[in-house]
Parts: sequence; C-alpha cells; structure tokens
Amino acid sequence: MPLGNILSGSEQQYVANKDDKTATWRILDTWHEDLKKLQDAEEEIPDDSEAVKVLSEGQFIALIKEAARLGVLANANFGSEESDLEPELIKKDEEINTLQEKISKLKQENSQVLESTSRTDEYALKEKAMSSILKLVSMQDMSNLGKD
Repeated sequence: MPLGNILSGSEQQYVANKDDKTATWRILDTWHEDLKKLQDAEEEIPDDSEAVKVLSEGQFIALIKEAARLGVLANANFGSEESDLEPELIKKDEEINTLQEKISKLKQENSQVLESTSRTDEYALKEKAMSSILKLVSMQDMSNLGKD
C-alpha cells in the first residue's frame, strides 16, 4: 500500500515542521492528491509540490500574531479532546472544593484546640480576677475625678 494512501486516511490533515537551517516552516497537507504517488516514507516531497506550503519565519510569526489577534488560537484544539475530559475536570474541581472545605474546618478545629489547651482553668480564673480588679480600679478613679 502506498504511503500516500495511508497519510490521506489520517485524522490530522496538516502537519507543520520548522527547518532551522533555512529558518522556514513547511506545512504539509497530508490529504493532498500529490501524496498518493509516494511509495515509501523515505521519499522526499518537493517544496514545489502543491501539498507543501513553505513560509519564512517572518511569515509564520505574522500568521500566528494575526491568529492570536482574531482569537483563533484561544479556541484551537491541538489534538486533545477537551470535551472528553470535561466531566473529569468537573469531578476534580468538586474534589478540590471539598478538600479545601475540610482543610478550613481542620484549621478552625486546630486553633480551638490550641486555644483551649494553652489556657488552664486556673489561668481563666486569674484572668477574670484581673478583669474585675481593673474594673474596680477604673470605677475608683472615676469617682476620685468626680470629687475634684
């Protein structure tokens, strides 16, 4: 079976390849009729074939910039079926939210445990006594100010 027939049956119609030596990009239309003449993978496809488009580095960059400006790149599908992954992504997002809620609750419980363990009953009684003494002293000062 000729290689061209195999290529014409592939899912991906266009393949781009950069040639660093000549600073050019070659875009191959794998479904083009010219490729049906190919017999094996080692056979070269000439640049003047209608199945090949050759772009200079500058032309390629201009093309990409224009595609980005038009928003075409933002919507491009580069072979991964994102729609197939959507249910999995939603499931993982829900799992992340659940775990974040659990972390928040655990942090809150942890702070309550630390607060309760760092203060003994004796400390709480002393704290109340000091608060009462401060109130009495404040009341005494207020009454002394009123007498003057």
